[in-house]
Amino acid sequence: MSFWRPKPAPVTMEMEKLANELPLEFDWRNVQGVNYVSPVRNQGSCGSCYAFSSMAMHEARIRIMTNNSDQVILSPQDVVECSSYAQGCEGGFPYLIAGKYAEDFGLTPETCNPYKGFDHDCSTNRSQSCVRRYGTHYQYVGGFYGGCNEALMKIELVKNGPMSVSFEVYSDFQHYQSGVYHHTGLQSSFNPFELTNHAVLLVGYGYDKDSGEKFWSVKNSWGTKWGEEGFFRIRRGTDECAIESIAVATSPIF
Repeated sequence: MSFWRPKPAPVTMEMEKLANELPLEFDWRNVQGVNYVSPVRNQGSCGSCYAFSSMAMHEARIRIMTNNSDQVILSPQDVVECSSYAQGCEGGFPYLIAGKYAEDFGLTPETCNPYKGFDHDCSTNRSQSCVRRYGTHYQYVGGFYGGCNEALMKIELVKNGPMSVSFEVYSDFQHYQSGVYHHTGLQSSFNPFELTNHAVLLVGYGYDKDSGEKFWSVKNSWGTKWGEEGFFRIRRGTDECAIESIAVATSPIF
């Protein structure tokens, strides 16, 4: 039996030129000593990673656009309870939440619907003090589903800020503690869509000083006791577990 899976879009000469002009290492947690990434949170047993990843992207990009003067924490619970563009604790897609939901309905601060970690009737405070934040120009990196690749992700990351990425979590990832993660034996039968089951926030990239292995730096939503204080590094340039397949970006509105 043959196996096949979608690959990232080809890197053109122009993309490669732009990517090569970027720093060898970059991380939004330390840009000239300044951190623009909001704190790590814990989604618990609710399948709300897509909401946490979406809120984290908006939080980081708001911090970048305001030079950290606006450090709002946004509510994943509002998405879990109130969004018809997702399935609550049963999952969803950052493109529809960080993108379409943020543009159509807006995102509410955490204080207006604190995280419960389970499905519930919509209980978001609708008072005037709970001002919603909106986004626009949401897109798959590369401009369309299937148009993503490492070079475009690096360009988007440095130019505009952290972005939501999806990948496939296998059992060995659950036990990750540190280092550059890569899963061995990844293969799947033909499927025109990438196999992914977890959404996280891409915050940086670099390379291991000893091995030279390239990696992405990523913020997870499993609490600070997991991995590298809630973050992990994953092999870059190989579409590891489909992480370079469907990155999503958006622009907060002010």
